[in-house]
Amino acid sequence: MAKLLAALLLMMVAIGPACAVAPTSRADTVAALDRYRTDFAKIRGSGSLSTADRNYVLFSDAMRRVLTEHVKPFDPQVLVDKAEDGLKKKKAENARASDRMLTEAALDSMLGGLDPYSSFLDAERYRYLREQTQGEFGGLGIEVTMDEESGLIKVVSPIDGSPAARAGLRSGDLIARIDDVAVKGLNLHDAVARMRGPVGSSVALSIRRPPSTEPNTRVSLTRAIVKIQPVRYRLEGNVAYVRIATFNQSTSSALDSAIEDMRRQAKGRLTGAVIDLRNNPGGLLEQAVQVADRFLEAVDIVSVRGRDPEESRSYRGTPGDLMAGLPVVVLINSGSASASEIVAGALQDHHRALLFGSRSYGKGSVQTISSLSVDTGIRLTTARYYRPSGALVDCFGVSPNLEVKPTHGSTEETHPDPATCDPNAPVPPKPQVWLAQDMCPDVMDKAPKPDDDRPLECAVSAIRNRLTGTLAGGE
Repeated sequence: MAKLLAALLLMMVAIGPACAVAPTSRADTVAALDRYRTDFAKIRGSGSLSTADRNYVLFSDAMRRVLTEHVKPFDPQVLVDKAEDGLKKKKAENARASDRMLTEAALDSMLGGLDPYSSFLDAERYRYLREQTQGEFGGLGIEVTMDEESGLIKVVSPIDGSPAARAGLRSGDLIARIDDVAVKGLNLHDAVARMRGPVGSSVALSIRRPPSTEPNTRVSLTRAIVKIQPVRYRLEGNVAYVRIATFNQSTSSALDSAIEDMRRQAKGRLTGAVIDLRNNPGGLLEQAVQVADRFLEAVDIVSVRGRDPEESRSYRGTPGDLMAGLPVVVLINSGSASASEIVAGALQDHHRALLFGSRSYGKGSVQTISSLSVDTGIRLTTARYYRPSGALVDCFGVSPNLEVKPTHGSTEETHPDPATCDPNAPVPPKPQVWLAQDMCPDVMDKAPKPDDDRPLECAVSAIRNRLTGTLAGGE
């Protein structure tokens, strides 16, 4: 299954106590943990593992959380099977591996096998993830996933202004080599670790750009402190253009400032807004709700449903519309994931905006980040989110009202492995659709230039010539 590293996935941090649902009896859990202790000692090759051992306590704490908090129930013996796979692999790789190294390998294997997004966070990854939600971190500024078909690392999206974006990496690119090391055969964690390094140091990536079947580009990137500017904006005539790159702690306030500044520049004569969520991999749930609320009244925005119905919660908007009823178009593509899909889905369902572009990624689950120790943690998928219409976003994504492809670059779409989808989930209803030729004929009739941004041009044209009011996306 594709595993999205996602520097900025939909996250809920410390959302409260574990669910009351116990998928297994206490006796079953104890039996599985006893087996783990016995087999750990055998694989290690010496002594026994005490229940007071800090490594055992770390593992048992993580396993109990999986059994009570994960969105799906698991058999504790299956969890131990996954953990022992990691133990054996680490011992085979390093016969002198310490107990801590073995324990972290067990946790990595157990948690990584739950779903594409759950994972163990060692000290480096735990620090890295916390830094990202605060808007600044060191690295290449790239979100990646494991492409199971090729065994390579696939680019989901580069972060605006990052070394990866400046080097020209695109959504859908496949990373075949990191420096002189072949990616095939590495797991996602090891590949990402090789791409990280001290700020100011360089790394060379060999890129395979579909439809090519061989690496055809080699780029050198210098690792840097990536300062995420969540919102960028400008006027397109009297149309407000807002690019939201991520949903971190300052996104909604930055959006407020952007709209206020553009309204002042336009002398109060804004005619509409384009909200660009393309290649936005997500971020904080609360920020997604606040951004959607800026354009909606007191209506449902998203519901988050875990394994225990009593733990489900809904998020509603508050009165007031930042754009005062002016038409809004949202730009999405397959790099739009998670929190981006909450915003796009809510605005589409309430007919507050039309969506232009291509189907979004389809990452509709919530990850809870919690600590195991002072410097380690776990990321667990604890719920899935549903649009106001009741549609599940996970795997399905959000479909645009008007499909319009870019005139340059890769048009290959990246979506989750269908095997990760819920086979019982109802397929979302198709939205009302329009043709680009009807909505923005002036854009579609002209010969495209290499640097044209056709989705944006079409959106601006539609606002100027076709769309009016809050019900632009209505029936």
